[in-house]
Amino acid sequence: KIKSLLAEKELILKEVNHRIKNNMHTMRSLLSLQAQCMNDAAGIAALEDAGKRMLSMEVLYDNLYQSAGFSDLSIKAYLDVLVEAILKNFPGYETVAIEKHFDDFILDAKRLQSLGIIINELLTNVMKYAFAGRSDGRIMVSATLDSGLVTVVVQDNGRGIPEAFGFENTTGFGLALVKGLTGQLNGEARIERGSGSKVIVEFKL
Repeated sequence: KIKSLLAEKELILKEVNHRIKNNMHTMRSLLSLQAQCMNDAAGIAALEDAGKRMLSMEVLYDNLYQSAGFSDLSIKAYLDVLVEAILKNFPGYETVAIEKHFDDFILDAKRLQSLGIIINELLTNVMKYAFAGRSDGRIMVSATLDSGLVTVVVQDNGRGIPEAFGFENTTGFGLALVKGLTGQLNGEARIERGSGSKVIVEFKL
């Protein structure tokens, strides 16, 4: 009887993740259709950004649906797929070289969801602004685990984030969202400037 109840629970969790993923896809499609009916550039951009944020959650629940546990997931499996899915949303993404390095460790779905949106925001900023006026670029994305500390890095060799913009003085929604989600992870985020920009997010496993 216990085995039967466990099997039923797994089936329910699998179905829930599948339905969430499908609902996310439907909402993302509706946002895209709404954007196509608008003439206001700022409004179109806002809807497109909202759709990209949903994409990170859609990829997560698609991976959870295919996983054995349905409530946690390998961070490597999730981020490998997510990074590619995000970048493919941008015209000319083929000209950008991508370097990925992900340690293979397990994280619960709640924290993966926050982390996915963080990476979406950072990659979106890179693709929008870092390589303006250039025909190529390089992005490095990594997630490592060392002594219980998770370190996530998104780095590029583009024009760099201006000194006037940072997590402490930002007026933009993207960096504010990254800061807020990092807080939900009980972590810290910082920007390092040099040959391009480097954003580091750290939190305890």
